[in-house]
Amino acid sequence: MPTPPTVANRLRQIRQQQNLTLKQVEIRSRGKWKAVVVGSYERGSRSLSISRAQELCDFYGVPLLQLFSAGVKNSQSESLEIWRFDLRKLRSYEALPDLFVKQITSFISYLAIKRDDWNGEILTIRHTDIEIMQLLTQKTIPELYSALLNRNLVLKR
Repeated sequence: MPTPPTVANRLRQIRQQQNLTLKQVEIRSRGKWKAVVVGSYERGSRSLSISRAQELCDFYGVPLLQLFSAGVKNSQSESLEIWRFDLRKLRSYEALPDLFVKQITSFISYLAIKRDDWNGEILTIRHTDIEIMQLLTQKTIPELYSALLNRNLVLKR
């Protein structure tokens, strides 16, 4: 069975994002990954096993999940793509000794300054902002959203 087109396209995209040609992949892998083989995976004309996909992802330094995430959105993360923060509630928690709230407050303040948004009540953040919050807090999107909801910092849709 050939490699599915979405996986094949994602493989090519990952390689190109790293500014590698097929030949460079072969050279950097010291021959482990032949240019013709990787090219066949990228065209979808050759079957790619899970174990080989994992090895190739390890070579590129990306999680295996990245092969399957291009253009595919989890219905939960899709519904959470835009979050609205209650800035009044966030300000009321500033004095608490909660590292999570301090991280969120700092980031939200940065966004308000960057966007020159002084509404002071509600701030809407985008998916890219959510990804940065994930990095700051070391939480998955569902964990992050849940932690924010539990503190009443985001408004439910």
